[in-house]
Amino acid sequence: MIASDVATTRHTISRRTISWGAVAIMGLVWLELVSRLRLEWTVNPQYGYGWTVPLLVAFIFARRWETAPPPAAARMKFIPALAIITGALLLIPVRLIQEANPDWRLMSWTMALAVVLISGSAFYLAGGTPWLRHFAFPILFFLVAVPWPTQLEQFIIQGLMRADTAINVEVLNAINVPAVQMGNVIEIGTGFVGIDEACTGVRSLQATFMVSLFLGELYDFSTGRRALLVMVGAVVAFVCNLARTFLLVLLGAQQGSDTIKKWHDPAGLSILFICLFILWGLSIFLRTKPPIRATTSSHVVASSRIPRGLLLCLFLATLVAEVGTQIWYRMHESPSSRLPAWAVTWPSQAQDFKSIPVAEQAQELLRYNEGGGGTWTSNDGHQFGMYFFRWFPGRTAGLFIKNHRPDICLPASGMKQTGPEQRKLFTVNGVPLPIRSYVFDNNGTPLHVYYCYWDGTVPKAATMNQENWTASGRLRAVREGRREVGAQMLELVAWGYDEEQAAEQAVRNQLENIIRRG
Repeated sequence: MIASDVATTRHTISRRTISWGAVAIMGLVWLELVSRLRLEWTVNPQYGYGWTVPLLVAFIFARRWETAPPPAAARMKFIPALAIITGALLLIPVRLIQEANPDWRLMSWTMALAVVLISGSAFYLAGGTPWLRHFAFPILFFLVAVPWPTQLEQFIIQGLMRADTAINVEVLNAINVPAVQMGNVIEIGTGFVGIDEACTGVRSLQATFMVSLFLGELYDFSTGRRALLVMVGAVVAFVCNLARTFLLVLLGAQQGSDTIKKWHDPAGLSILFICLFILWGLSIFLRTKPPIRATTSSHVVASSRIPRGLLLCLFLATLVAEVGTQIWYRMHESPSSRLPAWAVTWPSQAQDFKSIPVAEQAQELLRYNEGGGGTWTSNDGHQFGMYFFRWFPGRTAGLFIKNHRPDICLPASGMKQTGPEQRKLFTVNGVPLPIRSYVFDNNGTPLHVYYCYWDGTVPKAATMNQENWTASGRLRAVREGRREVGAQMLELVAWGYDEEQAAEQAVRNQLENIIRRG
Protein backbone atom coordinates (compact mmCIF):
# COMPACT_ATOMS: atom_id res chain seq x y z
CA MET A 1 0.00 0.00 0.00
CA ILE A 2 2.80 2.38 0.94
CA ALA A 3 4.75 1.51 -2.23
CA SER A 4 1.61 2.14 -4.28
CA ASP A 5 1.12 5.55 -2.64
CA VAL A 6 4.76 6.50 -3.33
CA ALA A 7 4.45 5.43 -6.95
CA THR A 8 1.21 7.42 -7.32
CA THR A 9 2.82 10.47 -5.74
CA ARG A 10 5.87 10.20 -8.01
CA HIS A 11 3.59 9.92 -11.05
CA THR A 12 1.62 12.98 -9.91
CA ILE A 13 4.79 14.97 -9.38
CA SER A 14 6.11 13.99 -12.79
CA ARG A 15 2.90 15.20 -14.44
CA ARG A 16 3.07 18.46 -12.48
CA THR A 17 6.68 19.28 -13.06
CA ILE A 18 7.21 18.21 -16.65
CA SER A 19 6.41 20.93 -19.16
CA TRP A 20 6.89 19.32 -22.53
CA GLY A 21 7.08 22.67 -24.26
CA ALA A 22 10.00 23.67 -22.05
CA VAL A 23 11.61 20.25 -22.59
CA ALA A 24 11.32 20.65 -26.38
CA ILE A 25 12.90 24.12 -26.38
CA MET A 26 15.71 23.06 -24.04
CA GLY A 27 16.25 19.98 -26.20
CA LEU A 28 16.56 22.23 -29.26
CA VAL A 29 19.27 24.29 -27.53
CA TRP A 30 21.22 21.18 -26.55
CA LEU A 31 20.79 19.74 -30.04
CA GLU A 32 22.35 22.91 -31.47
CA LEU A 33 25.34 22.47 -29.16
CA VAL A 34 25.78 18.82 -30.12
CA SER A 35 25.53 19.78 -33.79
CA ARG A 36 28.42 22.25 -33.39
CA LEU A 37 30.62 19.72 -31.59
CA ARG A 38 29.87 16.72 -33.81
CA LEU A 39 32.52 17.66 -36.38
CA GLU A 40 35.37 17.38 -33.90
CA TRP A 41 33.89 14.21 -32.42
CA THR A 42 33.75 12.71 -35.91
CA VAL A 43 37.07 13.72 -37.47
CA ASN A 44 39.31 14.04 -34.41
CA PRO A 45 39.94 10.57 -32.90
CA GLN A 46 41.11 12.25 -29.72
CA TYR A 47 37.50 13.27 -29.02
CA GLY A 48 35.71 10.33 -30.57
CA TYR A 49 34.36 9.44 -27.13
CA GLY A 50 32.26 12.63 -27.29
CA TRP A 51 29.46 10.75 -29.04
CA THR A 52 28.86 8.69 -25.89
CA VAL A 53 28.64 11.71 -23.58
CA PRO A 54 25.08 12.86 -24.56
CA LEU A 55 23.85 9.30 -23.94
CA LEU A 56 25.55 9.21 -20.55
CA VAL A 57 24.10 12.62 -19.70
CA ALA A 58 20.61 11.34 -20.56
CA PHE A 59 21.19 8.24 -18.40
CA ILE A 60 22.42 10.29 -15.43
CA PHE A 61 19.56 12.75 -15.74
CA ALA A 62 16.95 9.96 -15.89
CA ARG A 63 18.57 8.32 -12.88
CA ARG A 64 18.54 11.54 -10.88
CA TRP A 65 14.98 12.31 -11.92
CA GLU A 66 13.86 9.19 -10.07
CA THR A 67 15.37 10.56 -6.85
CA ALA A 68 14.65 14.24 -7.38
CA PRO A 69 13.86 16.20 -4.21
CA PRO A 70 10.55 18.03 -3.91
CA PRO A 71 10.60 21.18 -6.03
CA ALA A 72 10.78 24.44 -4.14
CA ALA A 73 9.81 27.94 -5.12
CA ALA A 74 12.63 29.99 -6.60
CA ARG A 75 13.61 32.74 -4.17
CA MET A 76 15.21 34.85 -6.87
CA LYS A 77 13.67 35.11 -10.33
CA PHE A 78 15.27 38.18 -11.86
CA ILE A 79 18.88 36.89 -11.87
CA PRO A 80 18.15 33.45 -13.41
CA ALA A 81 15.79 35.07 -15.92
CA LEU A 82 18.54 37.52 -16.87
CA ALA A 83 20.98 34.59 -17.15
CA ILE A 84 18.65 32.77 -19.58
CA ILE A 85 18.21 35.89 -21.72
CA THR A 86 21.97 36.59 -21.71
CA GLY A 87 22.79 33.02 -22.66
CA ALA A 88 20.15 33.01 -25.40
CA LEU A 89 21.39 36.26 -26.93
CA LEU A 90 24.97 35.01 -26.73
CA LEU A 91 24.07 32.09 -29.00
CA ILE A 92 23.51 34.45 -31.95
CA PRO A 93 27.05 35.92 -32.35
CA VAL A 94 28.67 32.64 -31.33
CA ARG A 95 26.82 30.73 -34.04
CA LEU A 96 27.75 33.41 -36.59
CA ILE A 97 31.44 33.15 -35.67
CA GLN A 98 31.42 29.37 -35.61
CA GLU A 99 30.26 29.12 -39.21
CA ALA A 100 33.53 30.67 -40.40
CA ASN A 101 35.61 29.08 -37.64
CA PRO A 102 34.19 25.63 -36.81
CA ASP A 103 37.52 24.67 -35.21
CA TRP A 104 37.70 27.68 -32.85
CA ARG A 105 37.46 26.00 -29.49
CA LEU A 106 36.90 29.28 -27.68
CA MET A 107 33.53 29.48 -29.42
CA SER A 108 32.77 25.85 -28.58
CA TRP A 109 33.41 26.57 -24.91
CA THR A 110 31.43 29.82 -25.06
CA MET A 111 28.40 28.04 -26.51
CA ALA A 112 28.73 25.14 -24.08
CA LEU A 113 28.94 27.43 -21.06
CA ALA A 114 25.99 29.48 -22.36
CA VAL A 115 23.89 26.31 -22.66
CA VAL A 116 24.98 25.21 -19.18
CA LEU A 117 24.02 28.64 -17.82
CA ILE A 118 20.63 28.49 -19.52
CA SER A 119 19.95 24.95 -18.28
CA GLY A 120 21.02 25.63 -14.70
CA SER A 121 18.89 28.78 -14.53
CA ALA A 122 15.89 26.92 -15.98
CA PHE A 123 16.17 24.17 -13.36
CA TYR A 124 16.40 26.79 -10.63
CA LEU A 125 13.23 28.50 -11.83
CA ALA A 126 11.47 25.15 -12.13
CA GLY A 127 12.44 23.65 -8.77
CA GLY A 128 14.45 26.14 -6.76
CA THR A 129 17.81 25.48 -5.11
CA PRO A 130 17.10 21.75 -4.43
CA TRP A 131 16.65 21.05 -8.14
CA LEU A 132 19.62 23.16 -9.19
CA ARG A 133 21.86 21.30 -6.75
CA HIS A 134 20.44 17.91 -7.69
CA PHE A 135 20.68 18.28 -11.49
CA ALA A 136 23.93 20.26 -11.61
CA PHE A 137 26.10 17.18 -12.21
CA PRO A 138 24.47 15.90 -15.44
CA ILE A 139 24.50 19.46 -16.80
CA LEU A 140 28.18 20.03 -16.01
CA PHE A 141 29.18 16.48 -17.00
CA PHE A 142 28.57 17.35 -20.65
CA LEU A 143 31.61 19.67 -20.55
CA VAL A 144 33.94 16.65 -20.67
CA ALA A 145 32.98 16.31 -24.36
CA VAL A 146 34.02 19.87 -25.24
CA PRO A 147 37.53 19.92 -26.80
CA TRP A 148 40.18 21.37 -24.55
CA PRO A 149 41.51 24.84 -25.41
CA THR A 150 44.25 24.45 -28.00
CA GLN A 151 46.99 26.09 -25.92
CA LEU A 152 46.23 23.88 -22.92
CA GLU A 153 46.01 20.77 -25.06
CA GLN A 154 49.30 21.48 -26.83
CA PHE A 155 51.02 22.25 -23.53
CA ILE A 156 49.89 18.92 -22.09
CA ILE A 157 50.64 16.99 -25.30
CA GLN A 158 54.14 18.41 -25.68
CA GLY A 159 54.86 17.84 -21.99
CA LEU A 160 53.62 14.25 -22.10
CA MET A 161 55.52 13.49 -25.31
CA ARG A 162 58.81 14.77 -23.91
CA ALA A 163 58.29 13.00 -20.57
CA ASP A 164 57.31 9.79 -22.36
CA THR A 165 60.37 10.00 -24.60
CA ALA A 166 62.82 10.84 -21.79
CA ILE A 167 61.62 8.05 -19.49
CA ASN A 168 61.69 5.45 -22.27
CA VAL A 169 65.21 6.45 -23.30
CA GLU A 170 66.44 6.06 -19.72
CA VAL A 171 64.77 2.66 -19.32
CA LEU A 172 66.00 1.39 -22.69
CA ASN A 173 69.59 2.38 -21.92
CA ALA A 174 69.27 0.77 -18.49
CA ILE A 175 68.46 -2.60 -20.13
CA ASN A 176 71.32 -2.21 -22.63
CA VAL A 177 69.20 -1.12 -25.60
CA PRO A 178 71.03 1.93 -27.07
CA ALA A 179 68.61 4.85 -27.47
CA VAL A 180 69.05 8.60 -27.94
CA GLN A 181 66.40 11.26 -27.43
CA MET A 182 66.00 13.83 -30.23
CA GLY A 183 63.09 16.04 -29.21
CA ASN A 184 60.08 13.71 -29.29
CA VAL A 185 61.92 11.12 -31.38
CA ILE A 186 63.86 8.12 -30.10
CA GLU A 187 66.80 6.93 -32.19
CA ILE A 188 67.43 3.21 -31.87
CA GLY A 189 69.59 0.78 -33.80
CA THR A 190 66.94 0.06 -36.42
CA GLY A 191 65.95 3.68 -37.05
CA PHE A 192 63.83 6.42 -35.53
CA VAL A 193 60.63 6.12 -33.51
CA GLY A 194 58.43 9.20 -33.18
CA ILE A 195 56.39 9.67 -30.03
CA ASP A 196 53.21 11.28 -31.32
CA GLU A 197 49.95 12.36 -29.67
CA ALA A 198 48.57 8.85 -29.91
CA CYS A 199 51.42 7.55 -27.76
CA THR A 200 51.38 10.21 -25.05
CA GLY A 201 48.31 9.02 -23.24
CA VAL A 202 46.38 12.23 -23.89
CA ARG A 203 43.54 10.28 -25.51
CA SER A 204 43.39 7.82 -22.64
CA LEU A 205 43.72 10.72 -20.22
CA GLN A 206 40.62 12.43 -21.59
CA ALA A 207 38.64 9.21 -21.89
CA THR A 208 39.55 8.05 -18.38
CA PHE A 209 38.62 11.49 -17.01
CA MET A 210 35.13 11.03 -18.46
CA VAL A 211 34.87 7.43 -17.22
CA SER A 212 36.12 8.36 -13.74
CA LEU A 213 33.43 11.01 -13.35
CA PHE A 214 30.76 8.67 -14.65
CA LEU A 215 31.75 5.81 -12.32
CA GLY A 216 31.79 8.19 -9.38
CA GLU A 217 28.23 9.16 -10.22
CA LEU A 218 27.14 5.58 -10.93
CA TYR A 219 28.25 4.40 -7.50
CA ASP A 220 27.16 7.59 -5.69
CA PHE A 221 30.64 8.33 -4.34
CA SER A 222 31.38 11.24 -2.07
CA THR A 223 33.25 14.23 -3.48
CA GLY A 224 36.53 12.98 -1.99
CA ARG A 225 36.25 9.54 -3.55
CA ARG A 226 35.30 11.01 -6.90
CA ALA A 227 38.39 13.23 -6.82
CA LEU A 228 40.53 10.20 -5.90
CA LEU A 229 39.08 8.23 -8.81
CA VAL A 230 39.89 11.06 -11.24
CA MET A 231 43.49 11.39 -10.00
CA VAL A 232 44.09 7.64 -10.13
CA GLY A 233 42.64 7.57 -13.64
CA ALA A 234 45.11 10.23 -14.82
CA VAL A 235 48.08 8.34 -13.33
CA VAL A 236 46.92 4.99 -14.71
CA ALA A 237 46.45 6.48 -18.20
CA PHE A 238 49.98 7.86 -18.28
CA VAL A 239 51.65 4.77 -16.80
CA CYS A 240 49.81 2.40 -19.12
CA ASN A 241 50.70 4.42 -22.19
CA LEU A 242 54.29 4.68 -20.98
CA ALA A 243 54.38 0.89 -20.86
CA ARG A 244 52.78 0.71 -24.29
CA THR A 245 55.39 3.04 -25.80
CA PHE A 246 58.22 1.11 -24.16
CA LEU A 247 57.01 -2.19 -25.56
CA LEU A 248 56.58 -0.74 -29.06
CA VAL A 249 60.05 0.82 -29.06
CA LEU A 250 61.57 -2.40 -27.67
CA LEU A 251 59.88 -4.44 -30.40
CA GLY A 252 61.11 -1.95 -32.97
CA ALA A 253 64.67 -2.21 -31.69
CA GLN A 254 64.57 -6.00 -31.84
CA GLN A 255 62.43 -6.68 -34.92
CA GLY A 256 62.39 -3.47 -36.96
CA SER A 257 60.04 -0.53 -37.51
CA ASP A 258 57.44 -2.62 -39.35
CA THR A 259 56.68 -4.36 -36.07
CA ILE A 260 55.78 -1.01 -34.50
CA LYS A 261 53.23 -0.32 -37.24
CA LYS A 262 51.77 -3.79 -36.80
CA TRP A 263 51.26 -3.51 -33.05
CA HIS A 264 50.61 0.24 -32.71
CA ASP A 265 46.80 0.22 -32.81
CA PRO A 266 46.20 -3.15 -31.04
CA ALA A 267 48.48 -2.04 -28.22
CA GLY A 268 46.63 1.27 -27.91
CA LEU A 269 43.24 -0.44 -27.76
CA SER A 270 44.50 -2.93 -25.20
CA ILE A 271 45.88 -0.17 -23.00
CA LEU A 272 42.58 1.71 -23.12
CA PHE A 273 40.66 -1.37 -21.96
CA ILE A 274 43.22 -1.99 -19.20
CA CYS A 275 42.72 1.58 -17.97
CA LEU A 276 38.95 1.17 -17.93
CA PHE A 277 39.08 -2.15 -16.08
CA ILE A 278 41.46 -0.73 -13.47
CA LEU A 279 39.11 2.19 -12.86
CA TRP A 280 36.11 -0.14 -12.67
CA GLY A 281 37.91 -2.39 -10.21
CA LEU A 282 38.91 0.59 -8.07
CA SER A 283 35.30 1.81 -8.10
CA ILE A 284 34.06 -1.55 -6.85
CA PHE A 285 36.76 -1.53 -4.16
CA LEU A 286 35.82 1.97 -2.99
CA ARG A 287 32.13 1.16 -2.84
CA THR A 288 31.41 0.27 0.79
CA LYS A 289 27.72 -0.48 0.71
CA PRO A 290 24.81 0.13 -1.62
CA PRO A 291 23.65 3.70 -1.18
CA ILE A 292 20.20 4.42 0.21
CA ARG A 293 18.54 6.21 -2.63
CA ALA A 294 16.11 8.90 -1.68
CA THR A 295 12.42 8.59 -2.52
CA THR A 296 10.12 11.40 -3.43
CA SER A 297 8.25 12.78 -0.47
CA SER A 298 4.48 13.12 -0.51
CA HIS A 299 4.76 16.55 1.12
CA VAL A 300 5.44 18.61 -1.96
CA VAL A 301 4.48 21.93 -3.41
CA ALA A 302 3.89 22.55 -7.05
CA SER A 303 7.06 23.61 -8.78
CA SER A 304 7.48 27.07 -10.23
CA ARG A 305 6.89 27.37 -13.92
CA ILE A 306 9.47 28.86 -16.25
CA PRO A 307 7.85 32.02 -17.65
CA ARG A 308 6.63 31.51 -21.18
CA GLY A 309 8.27 34.77 -22.20
CA LEU A 310 11.69 33.34 -21.33
CA LEU A 311 11.01 30.16 -23.26
CA LEU A 312 9.85 32.20 -26.26
CA CYS A 313 13.01 34.34 -26.05
CA LEU A 314 15.16 31.23 -25.96
CA PHE A 315 13.37 29.68 -28.93
CA LEU A 316 13.58 32.86 -31.01
CA ALA A 317 17.28 33.34 -30.20
CA THR A 318 18.05 29.79 -31.33
CA LEU A 319 16.04 30.29 -34.51
CA VAL A 320 17.64 33.67 -35.29
CA ALA A 321 21.12 32.25 -34.64
CA GLU A 322 20.70 29.53 -37.26
CA VAL A 323 18.65 31.35 -39.89
CA GLY A 324 20.54 34.63 -39.52
CA THR A 325 23.89 32.85 -39.91
CA GLN A 326 22.85 31.24 -43.18
CA ILE A 327 21.51 34.53 -44.54
CA TRP A 328 24.69 36.44 -43.62
CA TYR A 329 27.07 34.07 -45.38
CA ARG A 330 24.89 33.64 -48.45
CA MET A 331 24.80 37.42 -48.85
CA HIS A 332 28.60 37.57 -48.98
CA GLU A 333 29.27 34.56 -51.16
CA SER A 334 30.03 35.43 -54.77
CA PRO A 335 32.22 33.94 -57.52
CA SER A 336 34.56 36.97 -57.38
CA SER A 337 35.45 36.26 -53.77
CA ARG A 338 36.84 32.81 -54.54
CA LEU A 339 39.77 31.60 -56.59
CA PRO A 340 39.71 28.37 -58.60
CA ALA A 341 41.67 25.57 -57.01
CA TRP A 342 45.15 24.81 -58.28
CA ALA A 343 46.84 21.45 -58.55
CA VAL A 344 50.36 20.06 -58.40
CA THR A 345 52.36 18.03 -60.87
CA TRP A 346 54.76 15.80 -59.01
CA PRO A 347 58.32 16.02 -60.44
CA SER A 348 58.44 12.30 -61.07
CA GLN A 349 61.00 12.77 -63.87
CA ALA A 350 63.46 14.57 -61.60
CA GLN A 351 66.70 12.93 -60.52
CA ASP A 352 66.31 10.44 -57.65
CA PHE A 353 62.59 11.12 -57.32
CA LYS A 354 61.00 8.94 -54.66
CA SER A 355 57.49 8.96 -53.23
CA ILE A 356 57.23 9.26 -49.46
CA PRO A 357 54.36 7.32 -47.89
CA VAL A 358 52.51 9.31 -45.25
CA ALA A 359 52.59 7.53 -41.89
CA GLU A 360 49.28 6.15 -40.69
CA GLN A 361 49.50 8.29 -37.55
CA ALA A 362 49.90 11.42 -39.69
CA GLN A 363 46.96 10.39 -41.87
CA GLU A 364 44.86 9.94 -38.78
CA LEU A 365 45.84 13.34 -37.42
CA LEU A 366 45.51 15.35 -40.65
CA ARG A 367 42.44 13.57 -42.08
CA TYR A 368 43.01 14.91 -45.59
CA ASN A 369 41.13 13.72 -48.67
CA GLU A 370 44.04 13.72 -51.13
CA GLY A 371 47.78 14.10 -50.75
CA GLY A 372 51.21 12.60 -50.39
CA GLY A 373 54.93 13.35 -50.29
CA GLY A 374 58.08 12.99 -52.33
CA THR A 375 61.79 13.79 -52.50
CA TRP A 376 64.15 14.46 -55.41
CA THR A 377 67.48 16.02 -56.36
CA SER A 378 67.69 19.25 -58.36
CA ASN A 379 70.08 19.90 -61.24
CA ASP A 380 72.53 21.70 -58.94
CA GLY A 381 72.71 18.68 -56.61
CA HIS A 382 70.50 19.97 -53.77
CA GLN A 383 67.83 17.78 -52.27
CA PHE A 384 64.17 18.82 -52.16
CA GLY A 385 61.17 17.39 -50.42
CA MET A 386 57.48 18.18 -50.75
CA TYR A 387 54.17 17.39 -49.08
CA PHE A 388 50.82 18.31 -50.57
CA PHE A 389 47.37 17.75 -49.02
CA ARG A 390 43.85 18.72 -50.06
CA TRP A 391 40.73 18.88 -47.91
CA PHE A 392 37.32 18.88 -49.54
CA PRO A 393 34.62 21.34 -48.38
CA GLY A 394 33.30 20.64 -44.91
CA ARG A 395 36.42 18.87 -43.63
CA THR A 396 37.64 21.86 -41.55
CA ALA A 397 41.27 21.78 -42.56
CA GLY A 398 42.22 24.35 -39.94
CA LEU A 399 41.24 21.87 -37.26
CA PHE A 400 44.17 19.66 -38.28
CA ILE A 401 46.75 22.00 -39.78
CA LYS A 402 47.14 24.67 -37.14
CA ASN A 403 48.87 22.33 -34.68
CA HIS A 404 51.04 20.65 -37.34
CA ARG A 405 52.88 23.51 -39.01
CA PRO A 406 56.67 23.37 -39.52
CA ASP A 407 57.35 25.67 -36.56
CA ILE A 408 55.55 23.15 -34.30
CA CYS A 409 56.42 19.75 -35.76
CA LEU A 410 60.10 20.20 -36.75
CA PRO A 411 61.30 21.46 -33.33
CA ALA A 412 59.50 18.46 -31.82
CA SER A 413 61.67 16.21 -34.01
CA GLY A 414 64.88 17.76 -32.67
CA MET A 415 65.50 20.56 -35.19
CA LYS A 416 66.19 24.13 -34.10
CA GLN A 417 64.58 27.13 -35.76
CA THR A 418 67.37 29.62 -36.48
CA GLY A 419 65.44 32.58 -37.87
CA PRO A 420 62.07 34.27 -37.56
CA GLU A 421 59.10 33.26 -39.64
CA GLN A 422 58.71 35.36 -42.80
CA ARG A 423 55.51 35.89 -44.78
CA LYS A 424 55.69 36.30 -48.52
CA LEU A 425 53.40 36.23 -51.53
CA PHE A 426 54.58 34.09 -54.43
CA THR A 427 52.82 34.25 -57.80
CA VAL A 428 53.54 31.03 -59.68
CA ASN A 429 52.04 30.41 -63.13
CA GLY A 430 49.36 32.98 -62.35
CA VAL A 431 48.47 31.40 -58.99
CA PRO A 432 48.92 33.61 -55.89
CA LEU A 433 50.42 31.58 -53.03
CA PRO A 434 50.64 32.98 -49.49
CA ILE A 435 53.91 31.59 -48.11
CA ARG A 436 55.43 31.23 -44.66
CA SER A 437 59.18 30.57 -44.79
CA TYR A 438 61.36 29.13 -42.03
CA VAL A 439 65.01 28.20 -41.55
CA PHE A 440 65.99 25.26 -39.33
CA ASP A 441 69.28 23.72 -38.25
CA ASN A 442 69.22 20.00 -39.05
CA ASN A 443 72.38 18.65 -37.37
CA GLY A 444 74.48 21.44 -38.86
CA THR A 445 72.75 21.47 -42.25
CA PRO A 446 70.50 24.47 -43.04
CA LEU A 447 66.96 23.48 -43.86
CA HIS A 448 64.73 26.00 -45.69
CA VAL A 449 61.01 25.31 -45.41
CA TYR A 450 58.34 27.07 -47.50
CA TYR A 451 54.83 26.44 -46.31
CA CYS A 452 51.54 27.45 -47.98
CA TYR A 453 48.02 27.14 -46.60
CA TRP A 454 45.45 28.06 -49.27
CA ASP A 455 41.69 28.28 -48.69
CA GLY A 456 40.58 29.72 -52.02
CA THR A 457 40.25 33.34 -50.92
CA VAL A 458 42.12 36.11 -52.68
CA PRO A 459 45.29 37.00 -50.72
CA LYS A 460 45.41 40.80 -50.57
CA ALA A 461 48.99 41.14 -49.36
CA ALA A 462 51.86 39.04 -48.11
CA THR A 463 51.16 40.16 -44.54
CA MET A 464 47.54 38.97 -44.78
CA ASN A 465 48.37 35.28 -44.85
CA GLN A 466 45.27 33.14 -45.25
CA GLU A 467 46.35 30.92 -42.40
CA ASN A 468 45.40 33.57 -39.86
CA TRP A 469 43.88 31.87 -36.85
CA THR A 470 44.37 34.80 -34.51
CA ALA A 471 41.23 36.30 -33.01
CA SER A 472 41.40 39.28 -35.40
CA GLY A 473 41.89 36.99 -38.40
CA ARG A 474 38.96 34.82 -37.45
CA LEU A 475 36.67 37.80 -36.87
CA ARG A 476 37.77 39.28 -40.21
CA ALA A 477 36.57 36.09 -41.89
CA VAL A 478 33.18 36.57 -40.20
CA ARG A 479 32.89 40.21 -41.31
CA GLU A 480 33.75 39.22 -44.86
CA GLY A 481 31.33 36.30 -44.80
CA ARG A 482 34.00 33.69 -45.56
CA ARG A 483 33.23 30.20 -44.37
CA GLU A 484 35.55 27.29 -44.88
CA VAL A 485 34.87 25.54 -48.20
CA GLY A 486 37.93 23.36 -48.54
CA ALA A 487 41.67 23.98 -48.38
CA GLN A 488 45.07 22.91 -49.71
CA MET A 489 48.46 22.76 -48.02
CA LEU A 490 51.85 22.68 -49.72
CA GLU A 491 55.18 22.34 -47.95
CA LEU A 492 58.43 22.49 -49.92
CA VAL A 493 61.78 21.83 -48.22
CA ALA A 494 65.25 22.68 -49.59
CA TRP A 495 68.41 21.20 -48.04
CA GLY A 496 71.88 22.71 -47.87
CA TYR A 497 71.47 26.29 -49.13
CA ASP A 498 73.58 28.68 -47.04
CA GLU A 499 71.97 31.84 -48.41
CA GLU A 500 68.26 32.45 -47.99
CA GLN A 501 67.96 34.26 -51.33
CA ALA A 502 69.50 31.33 -53.17
CA ALA A 503 67.13 28.92 -51.43
CA GLU A 504 64.12 31.07 -52.28
CA GLN A 505 65.07 31.36 -55.93
CA ALA A 506 65.62 27.60 -56.14
CA VAL A 507 62.21 26.99 -54.57
CA ARG A 508 60.54 29.38 -57.01
CA ASN A 509 62.17 27.51 -59.90
CA GLN A 510 60.88 24.20 -58.56
CA LEU A 511 57.37 25.60 -58.09
CA GLU A 512 57.27 26.72 -61.72
CA ASN A 513 57.33 23.04 -62.68
CA ILE A 514 54.98 21.91 -59.91
CA ILE A 515 52.06 24.38 -59.69
CA ARG A 516 49.42 24.40 -62.39
CA ARG A 517 46.10 26.20 -62.53
CA GLY A 518 42.77 24.42 -62.42
